[in-house]
Amino acid sequence: MSHRAKQRLGTCVPDRWMAEIIYSNGRPPLLLRFEELEDLDEIVEHGPDWREIEHIVITLNRPTLEPK
Repeated sequence: MSHRAKQRLGTCVPDRWMAEIIYSNGRPPLLLRFEELEDLDEIVEHGPDWREIEHIVITLNRPTLEPK
């Protein structure tokens, strides 16, 4: 669900994805939450410098249910 749809519906559903961007220059990792995977490229392009990215770890941002 897009941010616009969430605002209109007044829902507090967390963003669907999380990404941790690890840099090769010693910069602290950047932790992000976003709704659509297609948003990640724009986030990366806006910096810090994408040429210094070592790797990106993307995970689903949903709570896990612990067994009873």
